[in-house]
Amino acid sequence: MNVGSIPFGRGIPYRLQLALSYGLFGLLFGGLLVLDLQRIDARMDFIARGRGADLFGLIELARDWNASHKGVYVPVTAATQPNPYLDHPERDLTATNGTKLTLVNPAFMTRQIGELAERTEGIKLHITSLKPIRPANRPEPWEEEALRSFEHGSKEVLRLVEEGGVPVFRYMAPLQVKPACLHCHAAQGYKVGDVRGGISVTVPAAGLLAVRDEQRRRALWLHGGAFLLAGGLVHLLLWSDRRRLQAIQRLTRAQDEVIAERTRELALTNTSLAREVEERRDAQERLQQSELRHRAVFEHAAEGMFVTDHDGRILQVNPAFTAITGYAAEDVLGENPRVLTSGRHDAAFFESMWSALLRTGHWQGEIWNRRKDGGIFAEWLSIKRLGDEQEGYVAIFSDITRRKEAEAAVLHLAHHDALTGLANRVLFNARAYEALAFARRHGNRFALLMVDLDLFKETNDRLGHPAGDALLVEAGQRLLTCVRATDTVARLGGDEFALILQEVHALAEAEQVARRVCGLLAQPFLLKEGEATVSASVGIALYPDHASGLDLLQKFADDALYRAKRSGRNRHCVHAPPGDGLAD
Repeated sequence: MNVGSIPFGRGIPYRLQLALSYGLFGLLFGGLLVLDLQRIDARMDFIARGRGADLFGLIELARDWNASHKGVYVPVTAATQPNPYLDHPERDLTATNGTKLTLVNPAFMTRQIGELAERTEGIKLHITSLKPIRPANRPEPWEEEALRSFEHGSKEVLRLVEEGGVPVFRYMAPLQVKPACLHCHAAQGYKVGDVRGGISVTVPAAGLLAVRDEQRRRALWLHGGAFLLAGGLVHLLLWSDRRRLQAIQRLTRAQDEVIAERTRELALTNTSLAREVEERRDAQERLQQSELRHRAVFEHAAEGMFVTDHDGRILQVNPAFTAITGYAAEDVLGENPRVLTSGRHDAAFFESMWSALLRTGHWQGEIWNRRKDGGIFAEWLSIKRLGDEQEGYVAIFSDITRRKEAEAAVLHLAHHDALTGLANRVLFNARAYEALAFARRHGNRFALLMVDLDLFKETNDRLGHPAGDALLVEAGQRLLTCVRATDTVARLGGDEFALILQEVHALAEAEQVARRVCGLLAQPFLLKEGEATVSASVGIALYPDHASGLDLLQKFADDALYRAKRSGRNRHCVHAPPGDGLAD
């Protein structure tokens, strides 16, 4: 027999298999190489686009800052002469010390930044528009095409070109009209949101292209080497299979003789086996009827159900299990129920559960688990042992998440202010008693600060109740930034707030917090209805230095608050015992 002509793999000759293998690997690794090259090019474009976008964003932020100040005055120098294209009645001023000043608008500032960037970094910036005020700002053909694409909704343009024989990336993004821009551009007919022009960024590309070419060469060598390695391994495997087939053919002839002998022996036992099969068929039918009844209950139950072996590996789940947890049967069969663990229970919880199962054979209770999508849910779980410990367990559970969420929502509403989300008076009193008990037990101090907004009623009357509500919400958020996570910020009603500072070592710590409160609340509030300015008066009382009881401590803090108001507002006062010259 000619070994080279022995057919392999469904009749395909050995040599043809080699040719097909090399061809398939060539297509595979060639395709992977093409994809890798495309990925490398895409990465280079992404890096170039990111550089251009970052530069554009920085320039736009600087322009917005300039525009928000309606231009910036700078000294007139040889490099910074008055802008002849800026039509402004106060373009040029003289400072009190005689220094000549000129107004620099966003466009002039952009040009100067561009000149500096080109000298130091080789990066060119060009501000341009389809309706330029300055002739030098007329767009090049590429820029004009980009500007027209912006008017049709494009967000940015990137292109690799050559300038003077040197490769560069050209990036351009639009400049949209903002309210501050109308000081200079309203006369040109622009409205807020219009595209008034753009800034083109030209970045040298030689460095990125060198990296791209190096990555291309590396990908070529990598995929070429993989092709040769895979082809050589397949060649070796096919050669080994050909040798093994020769041995199998010899073995097959010997096995055919043995099989013929065994067939004669098996024919003699068929009669007795037929009788045994009939008996087993009857028993199987009875068992199937019983299983059908149990399966109907298992498959159609509204509760999730799963069965485990004695080692805790899941053997079977019902459709309700999948509906509740998101795990299909194939996801969890053979797995431990720990795949559902949420992390909310410690080892002691599970030790108690297994102790009850081993002792009584059953356990039920509330447990938090995790769905396949990562969501946490609460369930009522009941586990029952099947027979002895070697047979396994069956678990039945139902989703009680909505009930738990409703309970939590009711509890939150009962203890938090509906407007600001801060602790309300009920939760404040509970936290205050906790702080008092903790301080007494450990011999610590804690401070109580009462805060009242000054001139809030005037702001509320001037801007309206919605603005007043918004101011209270923002004030609450500012107060939260003044304290630690272990401290409490509460709204007691109206514009009255209170702070509980846990474990204060000295009065100076409480006063430092009070100064932060006064400083933050005195900052303007930028509301939708307009700008509002209030301040805060703060009263401080310290346990146990000023009082050992909570009612008296709160009274002393209130007294100190009203002393701060009478002293001119926007300040804090500490409780002063009678006789020290500060008490009222």
